[in-house]
Amino acid sequence: MADVLSQKEIDALLGALSSGEVSAEEIKQEEETKKVRIYSFKRPSKFSKEQMRTLDMIHEGFARTIGTNLSARTRALTSITIASIDQMTFEEFTRSMANPTILAVFSADTLPSNSIFEVNLKVAYVIVEKLLGGPGSAVKKIRTPTDIEMAIIKREMLTMLDILKDAWVNVIGFIPHLETLETNPQFVQIVPPNEMVILITFNVVISGIEGFMNLCLTSSMLEPVLPKLTASSWFTSGKEELSEMDVKRNKEVLKEISVPVKVEIGSIRLTFSEILSLNVGDVIRLDRKAKSSIDVKIGTKVKFKARPGTVGMKKAIVITEPVEESELIFTSSERRS
Repeated sequence: MADVLSQKEIDALLGALSSGEVSAEEIKQEEETKKVRIYSFKRPSKFSKEQMRTLDMIHEGFARTIGTNLSARTRALTSITIASIDQMTFEEFTRSMANPTILAVFSADTLPSNSIFEVNLKVAYVIVEKLLGGPGSAVKKIRTPTDIEMAIIKREMLTMLDILKDAWVNVIGFIPHLETLETNPQFVQIVPPNEMVILITFNVVISGIEGFMNLCLTSSMLEPVLPKLTASSWFTSGKEELSEMDVKRNKEVLKEISVPVKVEIGSIRLTFSEILSLNVGDVIRLDRKAKSSIDVKIGTKVKFKARPGTVGMKKAIVITEPVEESELIFTSSERRS
C-alpha cells in the first residue's frame, strides 16, 4: 500500500470496509507486520535525496539557459526541461543509449575523471538543419553524421559545455574540456561498468520535434563536491553577483531576441455611443498637432520620439530623440489630466 492514497483509493477502501470484504483488524495486523525494504548491493544508493534535489536545481537552470540559447541561434521556439534524474551503474547507462548517437566526453580542470553529454541524433539533426537555414524537419532515418555535420555539432556541444560551467559556478568553478566526440557508445568506456553515475535526462522540443539529451556525471567526478551539494550551500552561494562574463553573455543572448516595435500617432477617448456611431469617412481628431512628434514604443513602453514620412512607396519614421524615464512619467500623467 502506498504511503499516500488517492481519493479514488480511499473511496474503494471505505467501500470494502462497509461491505465486509476487508476488516479493520486485518489492516491493523498488516501495518504491525515488520516491513522489509529491498536493498540492491549491485546498485547501492551513493547519493542522498538532498544531493539529488540540489543537482535537479542546478540543471534546471542549465536547461533553461540552453533553451534560450538555441531559440536565439536557430530562430525557433525551443523548450528544454528535466524529464528525470536518477542514479544507476555506468553499464546500465551505456546499454540504454542508441547507436548511433552524439556522445561528448568531457573533463573538468578542477575535477577528476570524465563525464558524458549525449544528444539524441533526432535533436542534433534538427539543430544542424536550422543553423544551415533549413526548415528543421524530422529525419525519417537515423544515420551516422557526416564530417561537416559533426563539425557543426562539435561547435554546439562546446557552447553547451560552457553553459554547464556557468550552471555549476555556485558550487564549484571549473573549465570543461571536450576530450572526444563519438557516435558509438562502445567507444566511451570512461569508468568501470559497475561505477555509479548520475543520469539527468532532458526533454527537448525544437520546431515541434521532440527528443532527448542525457548528462551522465560519474561518481568519481562528483566525489570532491558531494559535501557542497546541499540546499543551504546552494542558496548561500547563489546570492553572489553576476560576473562580467555572465553579464556579457546575457547581453549577447538578448541581442538576438525579437521585440515588437510600434508607432503611435496619437490617441483620444471616446464614449461607447460615439464608437457605435462611427462611419466610413468620419474624421477623428487626435490629441496631437499635425507637426508634433509621434511615440515609438518598444514593447509597451515609449522609448523614442519620431517624425513620420515615406521611403519610396512605404511609410517610415525618423527617430528624432530618445525619451527619458522622467519625461515619460510626466507625459503619461499629463495625458491622464
